[in-house]
Parts: sequence; structure tokens; C-alpha cells
Amino acid sequence: MPNLLMLASGMGLVAATAALWVQGWRRPDPRFFAGLISIAVTLSLFSVVAWAAVVIAPFPLTWVGVGTLALLFGLSLYRQLKEPPPSE
Repeated sequence: MPNLLMLASGMGLVAATAALWVQGWRRPDPRFFAGLISIAVTLSLFSVVAWAAVVIAPFPLTWVGVGTLALLFGLSLYRQLKEPPPSE
């Protein structure tokens, strides 16, 4: 289990690095950039949450619950980030 959580955390780091690299482009696609950021934040945050949840309650249903929460959190974050900022 710890190897899987470390892999997820590493993938979050790769997604964050890719988001910073994409931001260096002239005009990155907001959907692509929002997707990379939401993947990075969700994987980083929920690898720690999954580790704590499995230590407290080591049941297969725990993985289902944490995975569902991570998916809902990631989709919500993506929807919020892909909206363009209001123009003044």
C-alpha cells in the first residue's frame, strides 16, 4: 500500500511540474491547465488522506470511500478552475 500512495504522490508532483511548464507557454488552454492543477492537488492531498484512512480503518471499503471523495473533489476543482476570470 505505501508504494501505491507514494506513486500517487509522485504523479501529483509530475502533474504540478507539467502545469508550471505549460504556464510558460504564451496562452495555455484553460481546460488543460485546470486539468493538470486539479490532478496535482487531488493526488497530493488524497494520497495523504488515503494513507491516514487506511491506517485507521484497513478495509477495502475505505479505499472505495476515499477514491469516491477524491474523484468528486477533483471534478469540483476542475469545474472551478476552468471558468475564465470575470473581465472588468
